[in-house]
Amino acid sequence: KEAFEEFINKEYYTSALLARFANDILKKGTKIAIQDLENTMDHVVMLYGYIRDKDIFERDYQQYLASRLLQDLSESEQSERSMIGKLKTESGYHWTSKLEDMFKDIQRSKELMVDFRKKYSDFACELNVSVCTTGAWPTSSIQPVKKPPDIVMVSERFTQFYLNRFSGRRLNFQMDKGKADVQVQFNAKCKKILTCSTYQMLVLLLFNNKTTWTFKEMQDATGIPKEDLQVAALSMAHPKVKVMRKAP
Repeated sequence: KEAFEEFINKEYYTSALLARFANDILKKGTKIAIQDLENTMDHVVMLYGYIRDKDIFERDYQQYLASRLLQDLSESEQSERSMIGKLKTESGYHWTSKLEDMFKDIQRSKELMVDFRKKYSDFACELNVSVCTTGAWPTSSIQPVKKPPDIVMVSERFTQFYLNRFSGRRLNFQMDKGKADVQVQFNAKCKKILTCSTYQMLVLLLFNNKTTWTFKEMQDATGIPKEDLQVAALSMAHPKVKVMRKAP
């Protein structure tokens, strides 16, 4: 046991790789061939028990879980909860209680959206909001992104609906965490529905106003941070994707 513990802690990146492996086996569309998921999860937890840099594993695992929940990338909610139960046995209640709170937030958000849609169904776009409790989820700064007119009305209506139900709370939209389905009319004969990030949606909606935009104009119109806008725009101008054309 001591020899294995010494070996597994030789490299600092073991904790990060273990969290990444756990993410790979739990998300949809994994390319890892697993015959017995429960047994594999047991092995992950066993290795977690040996690593000393547990804080690195816990930070990365929580970030991966947040992405799976917000992007709807979990293969199975039952497997997710099983994994948390196994980690709780090894690590105790304090850290895993945050993971359980994340699941509760997602469930409450689904119920909230049902009530919202019953009350308001007269919008051109469909909104789906996951309300995340501060403290339970990985912390990140809220970017001052400008909402386009297409979604301002529905997002403001949801804010009003939420604050009327839960007085005294604050609601901030984190536009860097979501995804969207956008219907794009490329020409008279070609119409596609693209699944993209929220930032990519903000870029695409600009083209309802005019067909050519400079990078600076995109940045001014959306408020997306420069590095994030580069990722969002260039990924859609990639030769294999060709959603947008760029020059040069």
